[in-house]
Amino acid sequence: MSRRQSERASRFQVEIEAGVRSAAVAFRDNHVEASVSTAVRLWWTSHVRGRRFAEVVRQAYDVTQARISLGAIERGDAGRREAMPYFLAVLRYLVTHDAGTRHAEQAVANE
Repeated sequence: MSRRQSERASRFQVEIEAGVRSAAVAFRDNHVEASVSTAVRLWWTSHVRGRRFAEVVRQAYDVTQARISLGAIERGDAGRREAMPYFLAVLRYLVTHDAGTRHAEQAVANE
């Protein structure tokens, strides 16, 4: 990995970690660092580019916030919903869907 690639990866990692920490605070996570580690591990294993993964983190935040607003997430007392597990599930889904779309597009392009 070149120095420039390393700097870009580092920049995106900081952005991704900040996004997950923001979600952890908003969704009352009890284990912020574990959630950050989970998200970073998901990023690295998914092979999704850093910029795209940071966008997906924001999308997962928006989806989770919308579900909380609708009262769809019932875990925890009213006003104290524990939505971080839901956020991570949405993040996994979006990353998997995004990766599946990319692989399908690459397969078509290679034919």
